Amino acid sequence: MPRIMITCPSTGESVPTGHRTPEVKLDNPTASRAFRCPVCAQVHRWEEGEARIEDTITLAAFRASAA
Repeated sequence: MPRIMITCPSTGESVPTGHRTPEVKLDNPTASRAFRCPVCAQVHRWEEGEARIEDTITLAAFRASAA
């Protein structure tokens, strides 16, 4: 099951949010969540619209392919 990734605002690295695709409802691109970054240890907020699915597929592209 692919992980949901964002870019760490502190380091610029791609990091997992701790969520996987079936765990997150993809119907609200502005839904905001938070997690502790495994790279820089800071808490980051992220929205579905800025996240991507592991292997650089964007959530928008995933939604479109699932429709």
